[in-house]
Amino acid sequence: MRLVSCGLLIGLVAAPAWATDYAGGDLQVVSFFDLGRPQNLGTPAVGLDYSNVTNFLGLASAHGGAENQAGNIITRLLADDITPASGGTGVTQMKFSVANLNDVAVSARARVRFWFADGAGGGPGTYYNVPAAVGFTFNAISFGPGVTVLTATLDPNTFTLPNGTFWAGLTFDNNGGATGATLDQMNNLGQGIFNPPTVGSSADVAFLTTAAGSFFPTNNPAGSLFTLPADPNMPNLATNYGWEFTTIPEPATLAGLMVAGLGLFLRRR
Repeated sequence: MRLVSCGLLIGLVAAPAWATDYAGGDLQVVSFFDLGRPQNLGTPAVGLDYSNVTNFLGLASAHGGAENQAGNIITRLLADDITPASGGTGVTQMKFSVANLNDVAVSARARVRFWFADGAGGGPGTYYNVPAAVGFTFNAISFGPGVTVLTATLDPNTFTLPNGTFWAGLTFDNNGGATGATLDQMNNLGQGIFNPPTVGSSADVAFLTTAAGSFFPTNNPAGSLFTLPADPNMPNLATNYGWEFTTIPEPATLAGLMVAGLGLFLRRR
């Protein structure tokens, strides 16, 4: 790892009963940040369960460790701990960040993985399995130099947000060489550093796998927890990366929004 100072709709009629790495689907770019330039996007949207894509610190971590595995160049996986403000309902939207530390645009696939926090030291342990293991491998996208925040729109039957702390991770590949990205270029893909979260919380720790790979649906992936070194010039620095999750509103919340909307309508008449 190296420290340096951009919607999918999955249609299902029922929750899957088997492990599925959903392939395909286009990501939509939400925002873009220049490396070395801290930026605050202001107040996040309401109705979020976890959000840490607002306070960009101008930094990013490269995953590194890319390997050519049977013709597919793939990186190590970096995961962050996520403690949502609430959970237990289906995720309808997910955002994450991709950092390109190269000097040119690089096309790659982002592959998202999830674990429960029951591993060694509270790290990634049992692969997410409620009701079955799930991952997402998105269509390749060209990432310009800098940090891109992307969004994916999910069918709520595919992924239920855990009630407690879990781990969300990313790895990148060149789709068996189809994207044209070289090993050196893949080594320079990673994630943007954001802190503090605006909804939910995340400890000052992250996880990096020892080797490259897909890690679906791998329990207790080999790797280690790490914390970024403190910087007296950056009091907000923490080992937190850009993620956001939005779920189906609880019935009481939905009713409240409907009442509020009705009140607004009546006031405008």
